[in-house]
Amino acid sequence: MANVLQGSTAICSMTVTDSTGALVDPATSLKITIKPIGGAVIIDGVDMVKDSTGKYHYDFATANRPVGFYEVTYVAVDNARIASMKDVFSIV
Repeated sequence: MANVLQGSTAICSMTVTDSTGALVDPATSLKITIKPIGGAVIIDGVDMVKDSTGKYHYDFATANRPVGFYEVTYVAVDNARIASMKDVFSIV
């Protein structure tokens, strides 16, 4: 878990690979959702920024966000295949 200073940018990143470990892009989409743990969703199903094949990021501005723990959900959709992953970071 990353600790991010309030007022800085939390960089949420995701790497997508196939069954052999090769970097790939999901055919349909890669989206991110962010919410404080126990709170309402702040970012809901927003497209991530592609850096290169299989590597994506999303910049989350923490200015004016309360100190605490945040849950990140990544959802990659590749036609009918859906893969999701959760992560947590804290604003301190």
